[in-house]
Amino acid sequence: MTQESAAESAVITGTVTYRERIALPPESEIEISLLDVSRQDAKAILIAQRAFNPQNQVPIAFEIEYSPADIDERYTYVISARISDQGRLMFINDTHTPVLTHGAGNHVDMTLVRAETPPEVSPSLSGMAADKALKGMFRYMADAAIFRDCRNNKTYPVSMEGQYIELERTYLNSGIEPGKEVMVELNGRLLERPAMEGNINEVKLIVDKVIKLLPDKTCAPEVHAELLGTYWKLLEVGGAGVVTPEGMKEAHLILAAADSRAHGNAGCNNFFGQFKADEESLAFSAVGSTMMACPEGMDTEQAFLQALGATNRYQISGLFMELYDGEQLLARLEAVYL
Repeated sequence: MTQESAAESAVITGTVTYRERIALPPESEIEISLLDVSRQDAKAILIAQRAFNPQNQVPIAFEIEYSPADIDERYTYVISARISDQGRLMFINDTHTPVLTHGAGNHVDMTLVRAETPPEVSPSLSGMAADKALKGMFRYMADAAIFRDCRNNKTYPVSMEGQYIELERTYLNSGIEPGKEVMVELNGRLLERPAMEGNINEVKLIVDKVIKLLPDKTCAPEVHAELLGTYWKLLEVGGAGVVTPEGMKEAHLILAAADSRAHGNAGCNNFFGQFKADEESLAFSAVGSTMMACPEGMDTEQAFLQALGATNRYQISGLFMELYDGEQLLARLEAVYL
């Protein structure tokens, strides 16, 4: 390689492995992607990608070339890895692996998780485990996929297994604005899976078959919850689903009509403040909180309080409220009647 070509390209090195004691099939393929995930309200931007057939079992070394001209030190970049066998997804990384900027280097060692053969179903969820025809609102943003079931408006993270890849690609290739909801018809199951954070399980959607997108339809509710005097449970913030750690209070918001007072729990601490609202606008001020430190929930708390501070409008649809900064979705909450 000449000095000129070396200046035009650079290399990220790494290894991929997994914990299961199984051998990769002869036709298996590894796909490595370098992604820009700086924009929370947009899909990840592909910077470079490489696919190859491994010549040995794990751990498997890889290199991926990229152009330094495509890298901005202000932005955040991650490496994504998938192992598939003749189109069937086998292993995938379920957490971001940062590279290049903000103190991250150009070498990564990645442990992938299995994306097939689900664990035993919890007896409490056995009634939801069967393969069913479902309609709901799907959206994908910053490597997070969310499905809102039209039957009950409940929201579920979508597990990266089964036919998840087909659903993701159908969404991204449809021309829909990234981060926007679209109705999808599919066959799927609701099963317990480990949560992304904390040593707990949560219910996720397993996609068995993607039938079609229905971009002209929505889960249109007939009755809408009231903004004031309602217990609003936090479901999503910053594009990520919220899981309440065992033994802790769930994050929520209550807006009192009498004195325009906002209060609730942010994930660890109780918070309080004032608000102003009309038919569409909503703004919070003088927000404060208690100062307790918790072993879990602090990330949710920081993100929730930041979202409240940035909110300037809201939208209620059925039992769900969305908080916005202009057109940017900040948080999503559900009305719970105690």
